[in-house]
Amino acid sequence: MTPLLPDPAPAVHAEALIRNDRGQVLLVRAGDGGTWALPGGPVADEEPALALLRVLAERFGGSAETGRLLAVDTESPAAGRRTRLVFLHAVHAVDGDGWVLPSTAAFRPEHEAVALLAPPAARRLAAAVDAQRGAHTAVLRDGHRTPIGPRDHYAQLPAPMAAATALVTDTSGRVLVLHPGYKDHLELPGGMVEAHEDPGQAAARELMEELSLDVPVGRLLVVDTTPASATRHGRALACFVFDTAPLTPEQAEGLVFADGEIRAANWLPPEEAVRRLPPFLGARVSAALQAREAGTVVHLEAGRPARRA
Repeated sequence: MTPLLPDPAPAVHAEALIRNDRGQVLLVRAGDGGTWALPGGPVADEEPALALLRVLAERFGGSAETGRLLAVDTESPAAGRRTRLVFLHAVHAVDGDGWVLPSTAAFRPEHEAVALLAPPAARRLAAAVDAQRGAHTAVLRDGHRTPIGPRDHYAQLPAPMAAATALVTDTSGRVLVLHPGYKDHLELPGGMVEAHEDPGQAAARELMEELSLDVPVGRLLVVDTTPASATRHGRALACFVFDTAPLTPEQAEGLVFADGEIRAANWLPPEEAVRRLPPFLGARVSAALQAREAGTVVHLEAGRPARRA
C-alpha cells in the first residue's frame, strides 16, 4: 500500500452552537483573559460532527447530540496557518446527563455572544443563527456569505413551517378524528406541506396517504398562525384548514390506513370532537365549522381568534 503523503489540504475545525433553555449561546475562552470563541476544536482523521462530540466530552463531560450543519466557513490563510474549513453544527445536551462548565465557559445572550467574538467568528455565529431560524446551511468565506443567484437566495430565506389539514365530515355531520401511531393524542387528517406543494395539494396528498381517500379539496376555511415561541420545534407555523364535501356512508366506512401511520379513526359529533382533541386542534374544528356555515375564512393565532387593529 502506498504510504500517505503530507496533505496540503485545508485544515478542518469543528464548532458548536449550544443553547441553554433560555436561548443563550455557550462561549469558551482560553484562560481567564483569553479571547472568547464557540466550543470546538481541530478535526483529525474523522467526521467533523464526531470530532465535535469528542472535543465537547473532553471539555465538559456528559453526552450531547449533534444537530444539523448550520454553517461552513472557508477562512483565508493567515500568518503561520493554512486555509481552514470550519463546520458549525447545532449541538444539544442530552437531558439528564448534565455538563460541568468550567470558569472559562459561560452562556451569553445571542447579541452579546456575537459582540464578544472576533471576526470572522462573530459573522459566522450570526450567519449560523439565521440558518437555525430558517432551513438552510450558510456557506461563508471569512464569515461573509458567498454570492448566490436570486433563486437560491429566496429559497434560503427564513420562513414559517406550513401544515395543511382537512375538515372531513360525513352526511350526518360527524367529524373525522384520527389516532396516529406516532402521537399520544387525537389528530385531524393532514400533515406538513412539502417544498414542491401548495397547501391545498398537501391536504389532498395527506388524505390519500393516510386514508386512501381521493376527494376534491374544497375552499380554505381557517388559517392558524403560530409564532416560533409557541411551537414545540422553535419555528413559526402556518396551518391551513380546507373543506371537503361530506362523505357518504359508503365512503366513511371505506377508509383504509394505507401508510400505516394511522391506527384508527373515529366519527364524532362536533362537540365531542372539539372536546377530545387538543385545545388548539379543537379550536380549528370550531372555527372551520363556523367558516363553513358563514362562507368566510377565519384567522386564528395559536388557536385563538386573531386580534388585529
